[in-house]
Amino acid sequence: YNAKVVDYGPESLMLRVYGASEKLDAVIELLRPYGLLELVRSGKILMTRGVDPT
Repeated sequence: YNAKVVDYGPESLMLRVYGASEKLDAVIELLRPYGLLELVRSGKILMTRGVDPT
């Protein structure tokens, strides 16, 4: 999926994935069993690092 780890910690992981909508849907379904705390689908975005959801 060509995902890149943007940030990580003992209890969190932030990935950057881009591409067609179908590709993003597949990545989301792949990660869903691990528990998604926050998900953003957009153009260029900014997310804070760490565990606390915004």
